[in-house]
Amino acid sequence: MNWTYFWIDIATIAGPLALSFDKKVAFFKNYKFFIPAILIPSILYLIWDIIFTRLDIWAFNSSYTFGKFFINLPWEEIGFFICIPYACLFMYECLRVYFPNISVPRIAKLVAWLVVLLCAVAIYYYPNQIYTSVTAILLMITLLNHLWVTKGDYLTHMLLAWIVAIVPMYIVNGLLTGLPILIYNDTQNTGIRVGTIPIEDFFYNLLYMVWMIWIFERNRQKKSHAENARAN
Repeated sequence: MNWTYFWIDIATIAGPLALSFDKKVAFFKNYKFFIPAILIPSILYLIWDIIFTRLDIWAFNSSYTFGKFFINLPWEEIGFFICIPYACLFMYECLRVYFPNISVPRIAKLVAWLVVLLCAVAIYYYPNQIYTSVTAILLMITLLNHLWVTKGDYLTHMLLAWIVAIVPMYIVNGLLTGLPILIYNDTQNTGIRVGTIPIEDFFYNLLYMVWMIWIFERNRQKKSHAENARAN
């Protein structure tokens, strides 16, 4: 039994979990908001993961796992979709609490539109690369919906959280792809890598964060509106 992937999961969540009890952020008090915000996208991503593994778009090296699988995913991969989202959502909340006045909506919207344009280019040039095209289509639709429905609310902190998360993501994904624990079929992506990480992974992560933060903020706003209604 190999514990490598398990310890990567634990190392990823250990810091954010310990700091969740920081008095100013008090992230643990938001469990009613962050639990559904993590679980709903994670279930969708696990389904995505199962399908892509069956299609041989990526595969897992059992030499670095317990060797126990749920359908065709190692159990550590399921843990990954709890630990990583928790850490990313925690980063977002820390930025929102410690830097509440940071707001550059025009720049944030410009970045979002540039990502949408980049997705369109990727779809045009890589229509047969499933990982590239699926990620680009979903991210483009998601960002357009976010810009239309929320008018870019909390977009600044969302993009900042994604940028900050790139550093720990580079370390974690670097280990997963460098050892390798996760093996990509490069015929199904652009073949462009940052170190050992397919460039698609960074946008795959952004898509996850947009879904997750939208659910988190929507639930929090619903509670705030309900409290205001009772107060009036």
